[in-house]
Order: sequence, then C-alpha cells, then structure tokens
Amino acid sequence: YFNKGVSSLLIIIITICLLFLYFLMHHLIQQSKNPTGILGKGMMKIWNYTYFPMYVWATRQLDKNDVHRILDVGVGNGRSSIFLKEIYPRSTVIGIDSSATAISEAKDSESLNLKFERKDVRKTGYPDETFDLITGFQTHFHWEDIETSFTELRRVLTSDGLLLLACEWQKLVYFLPQFKVEDEFSKFLSSKGLNLLTSQKSGRWILYKIVKETN
Repeated sequence: YFNKGVSSLLIIIITICLLFLYFLMHHLIQQSKNPTGILGKGMMKIWNYTYFPMYVWATRQLDKNDVHRILDVGVGNGRSSIFLKEIYPRSTVIGIDSSATAISEAKDSESLNLKFERKDVRKTGYPDETFDLITGFQTHFHWEDIETSFTELRRVLTSDGLLLLACEWQKLVYFLPQFKVEDEFSKFLSSKGLNLLTSQKSGRWILYKIVKETN
C-alpha cells in the first residue's frame, strides 16, 4: 500500500507540474503575441537583445536606397523601428503594434519622422500605396488572420515597394507549418497579388523579400 501511495502521489505531482508548464507556455505565447503588464515589458527588453542581430542581418540584405516611408509591423517597444530610422534617417518611419503596452513603451522613443501607433495589421487605416518599404521582424506568424493581413499590406505597399519579413525558422515551422515548404508560401502570396522575390537563411533565421505582382 505504501508503494502504491507513493506512486499515486508522484503521478499527481507530475501531472500538476505538466499542467503548470502548459499554462506557463500558453501565457508566454500570448505575451509574445500581445505583451501586457510588467511581464510584457520585460519580455520586450529580452526580445531587443535576442533579435537585434536579426534586424541587422535582414536590413543588410536591402538594396533599396530611395525609401521615403517605412511601415514597421509588430514593433514591440520600438527597437526595430529606431534601427530603421538610423539606416534611413531621411525617411518617415511608422511602427505599429496591436499591444497598448508595447506602443506606450515605444512612444518614449518618438522623434521627428519616427512615430508609433496602435494598429491592427488587418486594418491599418492608411491610404493605398502609402509605404515603399514594409518590414516585419519576428511577427507575421503571430498575425490573427494571415490572409487579411497580407491583403492589407499589399494595399498600403507602393507598386514598386518591398515587403521584408524575417523571423526564426523554427517559430515559422511551429506557428505556420503550412508555409514551411516555400512553394506553398509562394502560392499563397500569389493568391494575394504578391510575388516572393527571394528568400534566404542565415543560421536559425529566414528572410523573405516580397513585391507586388505586376499585371
């Protein structure tokens, strides 16, 4: 009876631990989608440290110099937008995020022609063909409605503009497994009037350059 009691107790403890880990992971994933409170602020600071090398690598692949208006999607506390402004000091950079906490933090870094706004990528409200460069770092696999989001970004992208996406490959495979085969992602983009120009990997990161399809 003693051994059975110990075994039952161990099963209960293991079950509780597994449930705790499940809810913790679920909460952290929700924070990565929509950071809130003290935990969200702390996670955004960690992201700055973790993903800044990715911003550097991805933007080095840009050969677009005549950039006037940039939209940075899913900016967290704004570090990627600040970096874009440093690269294109004469451009107007707008960083958007659906998180009120993120935008509140980012607004502390606003300056001339660097603005942050709380927006939903599915419906930004900007006029057609507003931006000649749109960037999304470590974000598009979290978009609530990916079809509507890409349709919206196509609308606000200029006819000769560029959509640059970069993220961790494993996160992409986990959250968007239907796009782990590049041909499937390319077909999806084509259905939205977009063309996958190039893609490339560096270590654990992957980058996509996307343009509007020409008739």
